[in-house]
Amino acid sequence: MKLSLLLFILFLTQLNYAQKITKCFEIHTLKSKVLHEKRSIWVGLPKNYNKDSSYSVVYVLDAEDRFDITYALTKELFENQNTIPELIVVGIPNIDKLRRLSDLTFTDSKVNGTGKKDTIGYFSQAFTGKGLSFLKFLENEVVPFVNKKYSTNDFNTLMGHSIGGYFCAYILPIQKTFSAFQIYDPSIWFNEGDAIRQIQKELDTNYKCKVFVSKGIAFDGPRELIDHHLTMIDSLGTFLSKYPNLTLETATYKKDHNAMYFYSVIEGLSALFKDLDYNFINRSIK
Repeated sequence: MKLSLLLFILFLTQLNYAQKITKCFEIHTLKSKVLHEKRSIWVGLPKNYNKDSSYSVVYVLDAEDRFDITYALTKELFENQNTIPELIVVGIPNIDKLRRLSDLTFTDSKVNGTGKKDTIGYFSQAFTGKGLSFLKFLENEVVPFVNKKYSTNDFNTLMGHSIGGYFCAYILPIQKTFSAFQIYDPSIWFNEGDAIRQIQKELDTNYKCKVFVSKGIAFDGPRELIDHHLTMIDSLGTFLSKYPNLTLETATYKKDHNAMYFYSVIEGLSALFKDLDYNFINRSIK
């Protein structure tokens, strides 16, 4: 089926799912010892969830914006397109926009998305740099909770868009929980590409992982506002391609920063689970 027709069908079915989705997922509140606060997670189960079966889990950052569509598309891709297995989808919503920036970054940034000096101070130390704590929250609290409460198979995927995509790229060398990453239009420009420097410094050449990196090239405005952002994403892809045991796929969409997410989920998850051998899971990092 041609992609355009598939996307039209998925769009129609996603609208139907969106009306029902609030009845199909569970909300849990975790008392985080790492973050010293209560945090919610949203868990979307397969339609025919069976505790005697086991399921791969997709963890979705920015759940307040991205969970509904991701969960709906996983159901569609399994039930009607037969391109992925049944999945458990876990959404991690942000406290607010400022905390989002803090939780998903590891340093401050002297530059903005154009590569020029951040004159506003939005990326200063006051608003950034709590990413290591957030990673510990995911690895030490969220994932263990999900594994204990639901039937999972140890194949975990982390999905991030924009600054969430930057977070995914940065943690590649230091995380011990995820076997695959879906990285959509990531803010690799942050702190002048420190995610790439982090990978170069820390990532072992024998590291096994499945990574999908996508970008959206459409922009209704001056190209200088987006060209640096896109160049840095290309740099990430080029650098990751040098790792022989890392399975990398990339995609480019003639869509803007937000619209490309829909396309990325469809192609990214389909590529991830195509001919997947679960012996691939990098248990050596557990």
